[in-house]
Amino acid sequence: MIDRQLALAASREEVRQLARQGLSEVTPSRRDFALYVATQKQDLAVIARLSRVHEPSATARLVEYARACDEAEVAALAVVTGSGGCSMQDMAAIANATSAPILRDAFTLHPSQLYFARLHGADAALLPWADLDAATLHELLAVASSLHMAAVVELANEGDVEAALGFPHVVIGLRCADDHGALDVERTRQLAQRVTGRQLAGAMRRAARVLRRRDGR
Repeated sequence: MIDRQLALAASREEVRQLARQGLSEVTPSRRDFALYVATQKQDLAVIARLSRVHEPSATARLVEYARACDEAEVAALAVVTGSGGCSMQDMAAIANATSAPILRDAFTLHPSQLYFARLHGADAALLPWADLDAATLHELLAVASSLHMAAVVELANEGDVEAALGFPHVVIGLRCADDHGALDVERTRQLAQRVTGRQLAGAMRRAARVLRRRDGR
């Protein structure tokens, strides 16, 4: 897993750089990320995650792989950007070559990053719930809505999940890590069941059913 503190630092640096730039006119998204991941599939909605390939013709390889995922009818594409990830130009090329909605898989801390992401083809953005104050969170959600972008809020504990359930127009993303920074599958399962109990996020309900079937329940 990418170091969370490094990812946050990279996001803050981007905010500083964007403050010195002017963003051109941004067209609202026409691909509904929330709809695709919630209702497009009969069972588990798969989001393919793409990161940088460090070799010649890397962008062409990324686009080729993204097209293959798109043809396989994944629900969405998550493009990792920032340090060690894809460039914003890579993400734009992927968005132009595919029909699946694009999630920019990098922390969004400031509204300027939403405009920047949308300008490069993103249909959804990742908001680190624990690192945002209430005013910033509300502003980000308002701007995302104005751009017709889905706001995926990163949650890691029960308290955050309970608070996020009070927001009707967010997509809940669970990122539970163990003491070594690796994905804690069991903890993720427990929180997902808590979300599904409140009849939220159709994709998560189906994911929970798949897990139960796998375990023979």
